[in-house]
Amino acid sequence: MRAIQTLQTFQAFQSPPTLPTPVSRLTIVCLADALGALRKQMFIDLTALGLRATRVSITRWSDRDEASATVTLDCPAASRASLTSLVMRLSGERSVRRVFWSDDAARHASAGARSTHG
Repeated sequence: MRAIQTLQTFQAFQSPPTLPTPVSRLTIVCLADALGALRKQMFIDLTALGLRATRVSITRWSDRDEASATVTLDCPAASRASLTSLVMRLSGERSVRRVFWSDDAARHASAGARSTHG
């Protein structure tokens, strides 16, 4: 009986490897008063796009009336156009000062280009 359990446990770890989903980071700098509403709307939009946030970081500056939210999310290549549209829409909000979007795939590609040319 114990040998069967061990075999089943071993087989459970034998699943085929999967490719990791590319990770994107979306940072919105906005008026501090608007951060809560923008964050809520952003998560509604991300959920509608089928994107999953894996981490959220909030920063508030005491010397200015601004705050930022950085959202780390899994973003498959097929969803990049939708995420770009969301970024453009957020950039047009009155209370938004800046929107930054970075993609791990782009960073890895540029790092590879630098290392081959350096």
